[in-house]
This record gives sequence, C-alpha cells and structure tokens, in this order.
Amino acid sequence: MEKDKEVISLKNIIIYYLDHWKLFVGAGAFSLVLAVLYLILYPKTYEIMSVVKIQDEKDLASGGGISMGDAAGLMRSFGLGGGTGGSINIDDEISTLKSNSLLSKTVVSLGLDVTYEKPFSLRTLYDDSPVIVIPDSTFRANLDRTFKFQLKIDHAGVAVAVADSGEKLTFSGLPVIWQTENGVLTICYRDSIHKELPVKLNVSIMPVSWVAEDLSEALSIEEYSKTSNTIELLYEDHNKLRGKDLLNTLLKQYNKQANLVKQKDGSKSQKFLDQRIDGVVVQLKDVERLIEVYKLKNKMTDVEYDVMFYTEAIKTYREKLIELEAQKYMVNLVEEYVKDPQNKYKLVPAAISSGAGESDKSSPVALYNQALVLREKTLMSSKGENPIAEVEEKQIEKLRESVIVSVENASKSLDVIMSDLKSQEKAIFDKMGNVPTYEREYLDMKRQQEILQGVYLVLLQKREEIALSAEGGRDKGFITDAAFVKHKPVAPRKLFAAIFVVFFTFGIPMGYLFIINRLKELLDELKRQKTCK
Repeated sequence: MEKDKEVISLKNIIIYYLDHWKLFVGAGAFSLVLAVLYLILYPKTYEIMSVVKIQDEKDLASGGGISMGDAAGLMRSFGLGGGTGGSINIDDEISTLKSNSLLSKTVVSLGLDVTYEKPFSLRTLYDDSPVIVIPDSTFRANLDRTFKFQLKIDHAGVAVAVADSGEKLTFSGLPVIWQTENGVLTICYRDSIHKELPVKLNVSIMPVSWVAEDLSEALSIEEYSKTSNTIELLYEDHNKLRGKDLLNTLLKQYNKQANLVKQKDGSKSQKFLDQRIDGVVVQLKDVERLIEVYKLKNKMTDVEYDVMFYTEAIKTYREKLIELEAQKYMVNLVEEYVKDPQNKYKLVPAAISSGAGESDKSSPVALYNQALVLREKTLMSSKGENPIAEVEEKQIEKLRESVIVSVENASKSLDVIMSDLKSQEKAIFDKMGNVPTYEREYLDMKRQQEILQGVYLVLLQKREEIALSAEGGRDKGFITDAAFVKHKPVAPRKLFAAIFVVFFTFGIPMGYLFIINRLKELLDELKRQKTCK
C-alpha cells in the first residue's frame, strides 16, 4: 500500500512538471542562447608551454680539476674540500621564476602593464594594437592605482578622456608626449608606415608589481619529474604571440639575472686569485734565481743525469712531498683568510677551499658559507634589527671557530705526514754518502720550485674556470623547448557550456516550481489557521 502511494506521488510530481513544459522549454532556449554567446564571444584561449633544464654550477663550469693525490683526500677529511655545493633546489628556482621582481622586469620589457581594448570587446590587444602607449620610468614608479583613459584618433586629431578625473585633452596628432601627474606617457603608432584611422581604444595602465602578481598566479611551473632538473612552464592566453613572448622573455630575464650574479661573484674570486698568483710568481722567480746562482757557483750543468740513480730512489717521496706542500700552501691560504677579522662575514672563496678536491656539503667550510648566505638573505628581507639575524650571527661565530679548528688540525696533520716523509727521505740521502752536498741542496731548491709551480697551476686553472663560468659559460636555464602553443584551445569549453545548458534547463525551472509550490502550501496553511481561529 505504501509503495503504491509512493508511485502515485512520484507520478503526480512528474505530471506536475510536465504541465509546466513551457517553462522548461523557455529556460532551455534561454540557456542555449547564453551558451552559444559564450562559445562565440569568449576569446579562444590557448595553453603555451616551455621546457627548461636548470643546470648545475658544475655543469656551467665543467672543466675538471687537477688531482692532487692522497693529500686531497686528507683535505676533504678535515672539511676543507669545498665551499660551494653544486646541487640544485628546484623549489628555489621555481620561486625565483615566479618572483615579483623577475616578472616585473618581464612586464616592463614587453609593456604588459599597458592593456588595450576595443569598445565592447572581451579581447585585449597586443601586437595587433595600432597604437602603443609607453610610460616612462617615473610614471611606473609613481603609479599606485590603475590609470584608465579612452583614446580616439581620427583625421581631426587625438582626443584623450581620463576615466577617473573626467579630464579631456586634445592633441594635433601622433606622436603625443603627455605630461601627467605621475610622469610622461608617449603615445605613437605601432607601425609608422600603415597608420590606421579612425582608432578608438580603452587603455588601462596598472602598476607593474600588480601585473607581476597576477602573472605569478596565472603562471604554472611544474617539475618534469622528481629525479630531474627539468621544469615545465605553462601559461594560458588568447593571444598566442603574447603568451610565447612572456615565457621566452621570462627565461631570458632569468638567465640574465643568473649571469649577473655569476659575474659579480666571479669578479671577486678573480681579484682574490690574482693577488695570490702574483705572490706565487714572485716566490717562483726568487727560487729560480737561487737555482741559477747555485748552478753558476758550483759549475753544474745537467745534474739530473748525474744523479739519476739516486733520484730514482727518492722519486716517490719527492712526489708525495710536492703534493703535501701544495696542500699545506692551500691550507695556509684558508687559515689566513678565515682568521682575518675583515672576512668574518665573507664567504670563503671556493677557489681556495675546493682547490684540492671535490665539494663536500657537510664540511665546516660549506656549512659556514651556507650560514653566511642565510644571514645575507635574512638581512636583505628584513628592515631594522632582526632577532633571527642575531641568532644566525652567533651560529656563524661558532661555525667560524669550527672552521679555524679544522684548518689548524689539517695543518698539523700535514706537518706530521711531511715530517715522516722527510725522515724517510733523509734515510735515503744518508745512504748516498758519495753524493756531494751541493747536489742535495740543489734537489731541495728544485723541489721548492716544483711546489710553487704546482700551486701556480692550481690557482691559474681556478681563475680560468671562474672566468669561463662568469663570461663564457652556458646559461643557467638551458631552454629545451622554446615557448610553443598547444594545438587544442583550453577555452571556451563546450563541456562547460553543455553542463550550464542542462543545469539551467532543468535545475532552474524545477527549483522555481518547487519554491512556488512550497509558498502556495505555506499560504494555504496560513489561511487554514486563520479560518480555524
């Protein structure tokens, strides 16, 4: 019995809605018109894509280093093997690409802070605008709100109507130099040959940072995969050229900014290396002069052949001592640099901290440099005193002491090893009872010469690597795919239009009838209650 009542009730509802079929037909026709207008009037929007590989600093300055043997391993064991890591943090690079400063440079470069619209049009013009408006730097700096005006150009001249103030200006023709309260606006034809007349445009100029903020939200940057350094940039726009220009210019500005940072750091490192190289050259000249005087004094011509038998016996010890002396020199450079109070908050140059081996992110020098970088970022991002900066300075002081201890330990260990090798070398020399004293003295001077030559080559190579990275290296962002437009538009979407038609055709009438029915029941109930009273 209850089931029969439910069936009858459902039939009544269906019949009730069918009795109002005209309402459904009207709603369907109206929604269909709206959907067609949406599909026709809404600008066809495309997705523009670019793929870029973020290159490691090792890739940018690849050239290989001079291996210094077992002593290099000793340097690394004491945390002196490297000051800069080559790893890439993709999240940091994505943040840089979406930063307001980088996008602002892109906006200014392309003039995206100025939009042009024809009256009653949903499209914004770009390269197809017959006229361009160029704000000067003062105007962009002073602008703190959207500046809108209508521009009319015909044979009679140029008419400008400012939206907010209602101010109206006329000019005889283009180009126009318009002095506003914010700065100077230059209005001219995009193409000086084909001058279209008449022209009527609605022009809007927004603060550059606002446009950059909107672009940051509209721009999608995703990792290609978790194991690669490749990222994909996606942007949607109804103007294909504008979308391509945006991505290409953004990557160009990104590489330009990275190159400026490399050149700045490279200039400091080169200056430091030039000073050290000059010092080594002076020492090398002094040793060579001593050898020359010694040979002339003792009438020595070709000692290598004269003492070949004995030198072969001590060849192994000499090579190891040369390696260790070179490492000791590099350790002394690190110690001198770190202990200098003027360098307390300066990065330990990678040239001296990594000259003998590969990088080690967990080394005291690397941790010290990372702490300095964090402190610099904190100071740049804050105004006035910052408690975080004070905490970081205390941490830097502890890390600096750790670096000094590590350097001193490395120096002491090198001294112990060299002392042991010299003792073994002396034992060999003691067996050379018939070798004249001047020959052994000559070998000592020759060894000093080779040590300085090795240090000179290491420093020279580091300087060349830095110069290559700063000037002749590759861009940090290697563009795998320049910006291209995908063939399928992403808007307007027919599926959305169909969903809207279905919802509007059935949902709105049914909701309307339901509400009307409930209101009638409510009114009947109120009348019934009044009658009972």
